[in-house]
Amino acid sequence: MKKRTVVALCTLVVAGFLLSATIRKSSSGAPASHTGAPGEKTCATSGCHDDTTPNIGSAKLSLEFGNHESTFVPGQTYPVKVKITDPKINRFGFQILALETQSLKDMGSFQITDSARTQIVSNLYELKNRKYVTYTFDGTDAVYEGCGEWIVNWTAPSNVKKGVTFYLAAVSGNDDMSDKGDKVYTVKYSFKPANQK
Repeated sequence: MKKRTVVALCTLVVAGFLLSATIRKSSSGAPASHTGAPGEKTCATSGCHDDTTPNIGSAKLSLEFGNHESTFVPGQTYPVKVKITDPKINRFGFQILALETQSLKDMGSFQITDSARTQIVSNLYELKNRKYVTYTFDGTDAVYEGCGEWIVNWTAPSNVKKGVTFYLAAVSGNDDMSDKGDKVYTVKYSFKPANQK
């Protein structure tokens, strides 16, 4: 009888822990088309993290392209690092998109390098030709206190006449099991082909 009681109690403890972890990290990625790129909303304007003004807060959001390159070689693959820092925060999210600077067409291709933390998504209803990279369920965890970071590869298109702009949105979450009180940030970074003046 005692053995059954101990087993049942252990089972309840493990189940409670798993349920708590599931509730604490309830998001499995930002819905597509929320980078703030032309024609898109952000999570601050679409009904989720919508009780604060974008880009107001203590976080710093950045994108590191390759080895700090400012241009790209058509057809070449580069690592793209997304980083957001916010003191004492342990829950973050992001979404990124690459568009041709003038035509706003989806440019190049993303490849996932860490499937535990990142995934590619697309919109089923509008802007269907755009591909986004966003976080996964486990990708909301800070890599250390106050820092969210994700790395993905991007292959530049082989024939691009104009530059490419990366549109990036990120959330610094207060981890209170709701969408309220979180901060949304947006930035964009533009790069030109290496042979373009």
